[in-house]
Amino acid sequence: MSMLSTSVLAHHGNTEFDMGTQRRVNGTLTDIIWGNPHIILTLATQNAEGDPVSLEIEAGSPNVLRVGGFNRQSLVVGETVTALVSPSRRFPEETSYGYEITKADGSVVPLVGAGIRRPQTNPATDSLFSTWVSTAQSFTNFVRPLRTWPLNDEASAIRARFTPVESGQARCVPVAAPMVMLYPLVTAFEEKTDHILFTSEWLGAQRLFYTDGRGHPPISERYQQGHSIGRWEGETLVVDTTNFTDQETGGVPSGSQRHLVERFTLADGGRALHYAYVLEDPQYLTAAVTGEGEYRHRPDLQLTQSDCDLELAQRFFREFE
Repeated sequence: MSMLSTSVLAHHGNTEFDMGTQRRVNGTLTDIIWGNPHIILTLATQNAEGDPVSLEIEAGSPNVLRVGGFNRQSLVVGETVTALVSPSRRFPEETSYGYEITKADGSVVPLVGAGIRRPQTNPATDSLFSTWVSTAQSFTNFVRPLRTWPLNDEASAIRARFTPVESGQARCVPVAAPMVMLYPLVTAFEEKTDHILFTSEWLGAQRLFYTDGRGHPPISERYQQGHSIGRWEGETLVVDTTNFTDQETGGVPSGSQRHLVERFTLADGGRALHYAYVLEDPQYLTAAVTGEGEYRHRPDLQLTQSDCDLELAQRFFREFE
């Protein structure tokens, strides 16, 4: 069975766990931490020699799983279960990355967004201003090409020595757009007096798209999510963003020349929102990066906010010590 965990690639890189190896482990759940940005499960099981071991399993974000109807009650301490995992490279008997849990009654609880298979209802709307969820495929389609982005020599050297310990998300700082726009969890657009407010449940990220005709400030004024100007072209919201702080996306650096143009257009009779972007950064990229994604309309879900737990965000970084 093969299942790509894009959340691992996004948060840790792909070196921490042996993603090419998957195994099923039987045991009893002894602890469940339903925390942000990760769920942590502890499984009492046995190693190959039959000795008892306590296996800690890192799962995805609870904010991702709740769009499929899974919550704290989906798993209970004391249950006998089977976990599908990829082992840690250095500590295979102690830590693993989890894909799904099969319960004693045969029901399956996914531990990553890609495992959510429940059909969703997406009623139509005639307005951008509602709640939306990016599809898991849209996020995957962003993460996979990161390895092949057109980097110049300086950017390639920075990425080569990058480890997830240096990631902003390891400090509970959300990655910048466009990546933050594509996490498959609840997002919302709200119309304000002079701007449109975008909010994501991923680490509480927010963006302001100014719609009052103002220009971008001097480049000396820089922001983690940049400075965004929004305008309407017919029924399409076009957002132009500059003035980003220096940061990284999956190990790819960006600087003061980063420039992002995004387009949001209702699709599928108002049941979906089409998203397209063009990203330029002459300091590090030799060509523009383009992509697209899709949100599904989810008015049944409301934004919730939970503080990012720094200890959970860094829980498995001893792989890089």
